[in-house]
Amino acid sequence: MTVEKRILDPKFELADSDTIAAYQLKTLLEILQKTWSTNEFYRAKWQEAGADLSKIKSLADFSERIPTVEKKDFVEDALANPPFGKRLAHGLSLKERSDIYTTSGTSGQGVEVHAQTATELRAMERLYGFLFHWAGLEPGDQTFLTLPITMLGGGRIEYQGAIGFGLNVYPVGNYDANRKLELLNRFRPKALYGSTSYFSHLAAVADRSPPCPSIKVLLTGLEGAGYSYFSRLENQWQAKVADRFGCTQLRTDFMFTCEHGIGVAGRPGMLHSLDPFVLLEVIDPQSGKPVKDGEFGEIVVTSLYHFDNPVVRCRIRDGGVFRKASYCACGRPFGGVEIGTIGRTDDVKKVKGVNIYPQAVDDLMYSFGEVDEYQILLTTSKTNADIAAIKVMPKAGLPAAGYDDFVARLKKDIHKKTGIHFDVELVADLPRSEYKARRWLDQRDR
Repeated sequence: MTVEKRILDPKFELADSDTIAAYQLKTLLEILQKTWSTNEFYRAKWQEAGADLSKIKSLADFSERIPTVEKKDFVEDALANPPFGKRLAHGLSLKERSDIYTTSGTSGQGVEVHAQTATELRAMERLYGFLFHWAGLEPGDQTFLTLPITMLGGGRIEYQGAIGFGLNVYPVGNYDANRKLELLNRFRPKALYGSTSYFSHLAAVADRSPPCPSIKVLLTGLEGAGYSYFSRLENQWQAKVADRFGCTQLRTDFMFTCEHGIGVAGRPGMLHSLDPFVLLEVIDPQSGKPVKDGEFGEIVVTSLYHFDNPVVRCRIRDGGVFRKASYCACGRPFGGVEIGTIGRTDDVKKVKGVNIYPQAVDDLMYSFGEVDEYQILLTTSKTNADIAAIKVMPKAGLPAAGYDDFVARLKKDIHKKTGIHFDVELVADLPRSEYKARRWLDQRDR
């Protein structure tokens, strides 16, 4: 099938990789000089590491000489210099509008604070233009934003990106599912914009397929999902998935699927990094060296447009399978990450002595057409052994006569995938999240 190529910015999308790399280096050197002169937080980090900016002549030099930063550094800085830290001091001194975001958490002591100026916001809007254009949307299209608007980046950032592109945005995130569905079928938008798992929840509440025939595009994101899950969403809504990936540390999404979408089962699609705007590194967490095409590594990001509130070599503790630009048939010079491979590098579950990646379990679970939702509970036995159990909410159409066969197949496949045995219980209902799905509950005595 021929896929129509939708070019938003020919200067970058039709360039070759050498041209993109040269542009990245030129912009990066400007960022580094500006950051050194205006940002006490980063300057101290670089001085401590003995970094000499004059010796950075290539992107490889940059990766080798500039140290990484991460959440704990931001939190420590804000605690020592409340409430924003030295890292955000310059941007907030410019006497222009700044948007302030926090990360999710149960305690203020572990919550990061991030900011971007109006100038940076305008640059951020350009990034979202690629997502919407590649997805087949045009300015003026009706879009329902299902994320609530709070202090979190998720929701506010998406809203800003959408109105910057010129979409007509309905901010329905604070309504319950039934009210959202009422509004969907009243206003009949073209796109649904929110978190991946919530779209499945809406479809389940609607109890009809498609829940809203006008929806042609599902703008998924905020959480990892595998090909099986995305394929199910497309079938439920009879709409195309356009996935995105980002982080609050960058205050934006910066990797998007192109016209080729989620790909096919044997060759999943690709999240293209917008290389002219963000320098993406995918590294081996142990050695710090870049991984090869097709290898899993940790994502490290540097913004090439945040001059006021810089983000330089930030480890976001998410990882994925790196893919060169040539992996995708679209021909763009943007590398990225294979969809369905993104997960937390610090969220490996050790169960019965075996390391388990939640994303791998998620992909397996949703390869079963009978699964509507699931939850994993880890507990400890009286003999201090791990107990792993899965509660599964089957789809409404599964006949009771098929329960035993379904449970047997599920137990067999999850043992084959993980190497350990899980107890499986079918339940009538499970809680669903309005934001990001939380499917693992670890209640072990540790």
